[in-house]
This record gives sequence, structure tokens and C-alpha cells, in this order.
Amino acid sequence: MIQAILFDIEGTLAKVDGADFMRNYLGILAPRFAHLISPDKFSKQLLKSLETMKNEPKPGQTNMQTFYDDFSKATGHSFQTLRPIFEEFYESDFPTLRCLIQTIPLGVKVVEYAIQQGFLTAVGSSPLLPLTAMQKQLRWAGLTPEHFKVIPALDNFHYCKPHLGFFREVAESLGVKTDSCLLVSEHIEDIICRELGMKLFFVGTLESEVETDYVGQLDDLFRLISQGNL
Repeated sequence: MIQAILFDIEGTLAKVDGADFMRNYLGILAPRFAHLISPDKFSKQLLKSLETMKNEPKPGQTNMQTFYDDFSKATGHSFQTLRPIFEEFYESDFPTLRCLIQTIPLGVKVVEYAIQQGFLTAVGSSPLLPLTAMQKQLRWAGLTPEHFKVIPALDNFHYCKPHLGFFREVAESLGVKTDSCLLVSEHIEDIICRELGMKLFFVGTLESEVETDYVGQLDDLFRLISQGNL
């Protein structure tokens, strides 16, 4: 029985070109560190450190701690030096990226309907940004942080997708078992969540040989919920 629904944001609840977003994100972030690191070196190392964070989580450490450990070591600049610059960026510059994200009205409708029907709701996106930035992205998608019981973020989670620890951590934070969760996503790599018994509603179309639990569009998900078929 499904008790909780996890919603991926990028491409599922909001229209956004991930590559374009990252290009613009780095384009306005890197110059803030130009007095410490050349923009080109900064961008390359940030991406490398994010990959290390995703692939090599450290027991007991948040994603943010793992990221800063690697980034600080590679650049020679301390957490105390780097963090205030990042924080100022998210407060002042990050909001300019809002134009790259478009609301999907049906996404808002499905989330709100799921809540009305008694489902716990959580964000199912990989926690690559701090909580303040994740909250801004939700608002840009026409939602609010209050729509979700759990919002995985750089500073409050210990794993990223596709690590199975991420899916376990979301379920634990919701107080349910993984096999009581449904992940709604258009990212095929998220199919790994099924290894934990988590159900997947894949938004889009799949090749016939790929097995999942549900495939369709958001209006199909809405019907499933309204008919009590989850």
C-alpha cells in the first residue's frame, strides 16, 4: 500500500533544461570566486567535487560536508573562506535563474490532490543544492516548501541519487518503509529505486523491454490517485 509519493522536480513538476540551467548557474557563480580561483578552474572543480560527493558518500557526513572536504582540498581554500561566498550567491544571484524554470500547472494540481487524499509527499530530486535554493526552486515551480514533508538538500541529506541510501533516507525521514513509497520521475536512472521495493511512476514513454510499475503522464497519475489504484 502506497503511503508516500516522492516527486522529482526537474522535468516532472517543472520545465527546465538541466544542461542549460547548469551552464547559467556556473556562469554567474564562478565570477564570485574569481579573486580566489579562475572561473574555468572553479567550474571544473565544482563539477568534479559534486561527482565525488555523489559517488563517495562519507558515513555520518552530509552531502555539503563531503563536497566542501573535496573542494577545499582541491582548491586550497578553507570552508570558512568559501561558505560565505556561496551563501551570498544563493541569496543575491541565484534568484536570477528563475527565468529558466517554467511551472507545470498539472504538477501543482497532482501534488495538492495527493496531499488531499492523505498521501505523505516529498521531493524526490537529488540533493545537489542547499535547502534555501531548493525552496526557491519549488516556488518557481508554483509550489511551496509546505507542500512537502521532506525536501532533500545538500545540507540535510547524506546521499544523492542514484545511491540507494538516498531513497532509504527519504523513506526514513517520512517515517515509512521504502516499499510504501512511489517515486514520480522522468529520469530512467531512477528505476534503481525498485531494488528497495519502491514503486516508480515513469513520466513519459519507455522502451518495451524496460520494466517499471507505472508509465504515463501526470494526468494518468492524477487518475490513479483519484480512482484509488495506487
